[in-house]
Amino acid sequence: MTTQKPPTGSVAALGAIVSGALLLQLAGTIVNMVVPLRMAVAGQPPLLIGLVASAYSVGFLVGCFAMPSLVRRIGHIRAFAVFAALQAAATLSFPLMSETWWAAPRLFMGLAAAGHGICIESWISGQASGARRGRIFGVYQLLNRVAMIGSQLGVGYLAIQSQDVFLLASMVFSIALIPVALTRARGPESSEVVSVGLKALWRQAPAAVVGCLYVGLVSGPLTSVTPAYGILAGLDQRDTILLTAGIQLGALLMQWPMSLLADRVASRPIMLCAVSLVAATASALLIIQSAEPSQARFWMFGLFALIGGCSVPLYTVAVTHAYLRIGREQAVGLSAQLLFLWGTGAAIGPVVATALMQVLGAGGMLVYLMGLSALVAIYIALRITRKPSPLILDGERVSPGPTIPEIELTKR
Repeated sequence: MTTQKPPTGSVAALGAIVSGALLLQLAGTIVNMVVPLRMAVAGQPPLLIGLVASAYSVGFLVGCFAMPSLVRRIGHIRAFAVFAALQAAATLSFPLMSETWWAAPRLFMGLAAAGHGICIESWISGQASGARRGRIFGVYQLLNRVAMIGSQLGVGYLAIQSQDVFLLASMVFSIALIPVALTRARGPESSEVVSVGLKALWRQAPAAVVGCLYVGLVSGPLTSVTPAYGILAGLDQRDTILLTAGIQLGALLMQWPMSLLADRVASRPIMLCAVSLVAATASALLIIQSAEPSQARFWMFGLFALIGGCSVPLYTVAVTHAYLRIGREQAVGLSAQLLFLWGTGAAIGPVVATALMQVLGAGGMLVYLMGLSALVAIYIALRITRKPSPLILDGERVSPGPTIPEIELTKR
């Protein structure tokens, strides 16, 4: 009698990894919010807050290189368990040391987060069909936003007063092991990690490269620096938590529309519209903050939500574009490269943003968002002018009057 192997693409397998991922997001958001908030309240300089945030991203970058081979060697499920245990242990170390040394545990948390990202994204993207990959990825990202907002609002006020919040986050990291470890379904096959070089990715999908890098450059400061920005801008801790949650609420509301567009519309026009809105919104908020300081608080919540909604979901657009151009058979290697790009941006962004805040005050954050988004918008506009977006016919993209090699590169 032969034993039938559990399917790799079953709903149970996807449900297990998504459940674990949501618990990881819940715990990670608690730590991401509490660390900069407590450092700002303790009077730590903005640049130190940025360096601690960047330590997480540096660990993430190292993980993008080191973790794919580990995932291949021990499998997705065991790798997921190892990374969750490392996150839980690092979280427990925060109450044991001064804020000056918090960069060390953040470095290890970034390393583990990269491994989790590779496990999760390659599992989802490797099993989803091309026509629905953007929507499946969008549902996953949407659920991530719900978990993020819930943890910010539900635990945020407790985090102001209690050291036990780090114990709570560590507990949630540990619980994330349960659904993944209990599943009978196998993870996706990963007998070989196919290397996807950045040069090849740049040649075939430059919009994906720019998109992932941009989202990292923006989401790094939005996630790790906004709590400090709120304190420097004159908000109390309660309003700062609401401001941080508002960014993720905007991303939540825009996640599904952008994911749907990623499957039906050319990627570069979506990116151009989104980054242009971020530049315009940051400019408007900077003007309001300078001209009418008393009114800045009123506008701050809505405009920051718009910035989050236009920037963070672009990662889904970039990832979908990359998988359609490169191919799903290279899922693990491609996930590592895309996460590397995001991590590079997330490592640089907080340092640059907080350096501007050190010189210009809270407005330095808005100057950073405005200048970066304007530069990316100019680049994408030039790319569209020089190489028009491909047409969409019956679910496939084909360039107007393509040659045979171009068909292979633009086929959806």
